[in-house]
Amino acid sequence: MKKRTKVFRVILYVLLALVIARIAYFKYDLMPKYCKLTDKEREFLNAFRDYNGKDMKRFEKGMLYKYEIKQLEWLRRLYADLEERYPGYRFYISDKKAPGMFGTVGYSEYYTEEETTGRDFDTHVYFKDGDYAYEEDNFYRYFIEEEYAEYVGGLLKEKGVDKVVKTGGVLQTVMGKECDNTITVEEIVSEYIEEMSPSVWIFLEAKGMTEEECGEYAKWVQEKLEAINLRGYI
Repeated sequence: MKKRTKVFRVILYVLLALVIARIAYFKYDLMPKYCKLTDKEREFLNAFRDYNGKDMKRFEKGMLYKYEIKQLEWLRRLYADLEERYPGYRFYISDKKAPGMFGTVGYSEYYTEEETTGRDFDTHVYFKDGDYAYEEDNFYRYFIEEEYAEYVGGLLKEKGVDKVVKTGGVLQTVMGKECDNTITVEEIVSEYIEEMSPSVWIFLEAKGMTEEECGEYAKWVQEKLEAINLRGYI
């Protein structure tokens, strides 16, 4: 009986030691860890976590909790992807949000700006199994959207539309690394036109025309758009 009691006591001591070790591990795991931060990274974390001055002091010391470290890892991965895709350009990521209030849609949207051009653009980071998978963005539009708009304007001129005075465009669809600063109009037309669905504005001269004449001319231009397989509204 005494021997059995000793065995039970030993088992209890072992279990107690395991519980204490487990508690100590969780306490350690929940404690902030030191990470060397750049100013950009510190500003992002502060905006993302919406912390007050007291917490900024913790960021200034580089002390981050586990979830913040994960956000930092994703942020660094995104910076690396953008810089690889657009060499020579500098980016600033100020914050992020997860679209959809009632459940994830598979990506987070990062507020991103290119510093040398001052252009802000859409950046989506997609996740798989709860971790960073890949990014898509539409900064590529900076290099091609005006050229594409001029291309469409040129097609209309070839169809006899002689009152085109100005063109403009916006490429809103985020794309992967297949679209970078080397993208061409030919690639858009032959490979990505359906996926991108680019928008183009065509400004027409109406000097000396009555309102009725403008309407008739607009309908005619509409027909020319359809003739080159483009959808448009006048």
